[in-house]
Amino acid sequence: MLGFSAQETAEALDLTVSSANSALQRARKTVEERLPERGRQATLRELGDARIGELVARYSDAIERADLDALLALLAEDATWSMPPMPQWYQGREALSYFLAEYPLRQDWRHVPAHANGQAAVGCYMWHANRNAYVAEVVDVLTLEGERIAAVSAFLTTELFLRDDIADTPCDTAALFDRFGLPLELPPR
Repeated sequence: MLGFSAQETAEALDLTVSSANSALQRARKTVEERLPERGRQATLRELGDARIGELVARYSDAIERADLDALLALLAEDATWSMPPMPQWYQGREALSYFLAEYPLRQDWRHVPAHANGQAAVGCYMWHANRNAYVAEVVDVLTLEGERIAAVSAFLTTELFLRDDIADTPCDTAALFDRFGLPLELPPR
């Protein structure tokens, strides 16, 4: 609430008072219809840190073991996976099964839990034999609905983009991982 009266709002928008009230009533109805039943922060509070930590650990473990079934079991039925700024995204079990089996689960990964804007996140490190280390590649931000992952927003690093010729200049790896307090490399297992 901005605290403007109906008269002040009408004057600012060059409307009648009844038009301003009608527009506000329609806007409130639209917001009520489109807002989720509960917000992300409410979901996180309800789950609590321990359950969120367990969910993140299970997510990381499933990817590290390349266990498609275990990973799909963590995802909501209509879950999405996006990789900003790439335009491709995947939704639903069939599309996610194909994508995960074709790319992420073919790599050797390690993960470090993190947080992004109050949400669960994971620093993802891919094995690079030439460096004898797991190298920072992706930050996955997990959007939760109850105990399921409703969306994964995977922020890919410069090295991954350039290696795959999928973008010119996405993000700076050091800056991205530094924001999350994450190292740029992890030692071998």
